[in-house]
Amino acid sequence: MKILNDNWLIFDDEMSLSKALAQEILNIAKKSIFEKDCFSIVLTGGQSVLSLYKILSKADSNWNKWHIYIGDERCLPVNHKDRNNHVINETWLNNSPIPKRNIHFIQAEMSQDKAQLEYESALQEVDKFDVVLLSMGEDGHVASLFPNHRHPKNRDVVVENDSPKSPKKRISLSYERLNKSYNVFKVIIGEVKREAVALLIQGRIIPISKIIGDREGVYICENAIPKS
Repeated sequence: MKILNDNWLIFDDEMSLSKALAQEILNIAKKSIFEKDCFSIVLTGGQSVLSLYKILSKADSNWNKWHIYIGDERCLPVNHKDRNNHVINETWLNNSPIPKRNIHFIQAEMSQDKAQLEYESALQEVDKFDVVLLSMGEDGHVASLFPNHRHPKNRDVVVENDSPKSPKKRISLSYERLNKSYNVFKVIIGEVKREAVALLIQGRIIPISKIIGDREGVYICENAIPKS
């Protein structure tokens, strides 16, 4: 592992990154549970975090105190293989001791308006997330917040009807809501991310740069660093 700036951690491979991030999350969870008797985390979809979720699935924690949320969901039927919650459940939560009542996912099988309102209601349970996980797409998008797409202000949950990636209809936490976090961890893995990483290093405004929370950490693999 190498350190770039104060909050960029660069790893040789996905597994070493995942192990380090898992330990950081478990440490924060332990502290949060000790101090306030609960821990809240927003999960992200995508392949980059599957190793992390596998590690957490075998870890030890006071799981009864964990509350799980999700950054976005694709408007697809329940149990569809392309839904974010499907792969998260298969990789981790289906066999987790975390109580089902503590898992708060977006009901994207509803109409978008109903799902939006339902999830905004669910979010009232937590004022500020302890951890937000963000996995960056090739274009710098996070959750279903894409470059040059605009959404209404002052909403915790927003609707996306024209995603550049299939499916077009999605539901996402807003920039404002994701920023209500004590810790934001950004996971960047793979050569296809280099162009977006270059923009991030240059200080360009792309979706991932708009979310920092109170504390920001960038966990990035060497293969995603642009060649000089």
